[in-house]
Amino acid sequence: MLHSISYVSTSKGLSDFQINELLYVSKQKNDGLNITGILMHSDQNFFQIIEGEKKIILNLYQKIEQDLRHFNLIKIFDRPINTPSFKSFQSSYTTIRGKKDYAELQQFLELEKAYNRNSFKNISYLANKFLGLT
Repeated sequence: MLHSISYVSTSKGLSDFQINELLYVSKQKNDGLNITGILMHSDQNFFQIIEGEKKIILNLYQKIEQDLRHFNLIKIFDRPINTPSFKSFQSSYTTIRGKKDYAELQQFLELEKAYNRNSFKNISYLANKFLGLT
């Protein structure tokens, strides 16, 4: 069974180097676990959507909750899914670093708008804030 969780959090005093290392390691680990999704970082805040096998996703989120680098963790959604939204991207797990990567996220948002109107509003707002579009 496939599952997806989205959250935002604030990082605790990480340097740019530490954040880049965290983004790189997260991508490598998530690709290895067949986790798809996105991870964004802006102004010491993280926004992430993870999707994959339920047991793996729940375990990963539990680790994120216990990670001392995160505080003010807010879960946006936690739900079963039928099909991964991010599997068709060039990389199954994408770190969005700027507006050029926004096209991949936009495809996900279009599906959310059609099927999950409430989460679409929240995710769209957060994504635009992270990318400096609002």
